[in-house]
Amino acid sequence: MTLSTAAVIFEGDGRPALYLGTLTAGGHPQVFRVPEGVGVTVEVPHPLPEGKRRVFLPAGSGVTFEGEGGQGQRLALHAVRAARELIEALGTYAHARQTWEEARQVFAGEGAGAA
Repeated sequence: MTLSTAAVIFEGDGRPALYLGTLTAGGHPQVFRVPEGVGVTVEVPHPLPEGKRRVFLPAGSGVTFEGEGGQGQRLALHAVRAARELIEALGTYAHARQTWEEARQVFAGEGAGAA
């Protein structure tokens, strides 16, 4: 499978979730939700190639998802655009997750004080 896109989607309770779009070896698109608590490691050249002529990443570029217990899955990452989207989505997700957790603590504290 190859990673083709990444996005942060806010679910019904406001919780941020990281979603990935992939392409199978046959070119079929699939969408996955990354479970909470999964570690994500991105392996790309740093800095990412700039300019219009460089659109593909070197072989070996990818992203690894590691769950509890050390189980993991690695997706190939071929396009510079997909790498930029993934890195941006990971930053957005981390910030949104922190903000969501802080807001939950504030509201939980207000609810406890009102009782």
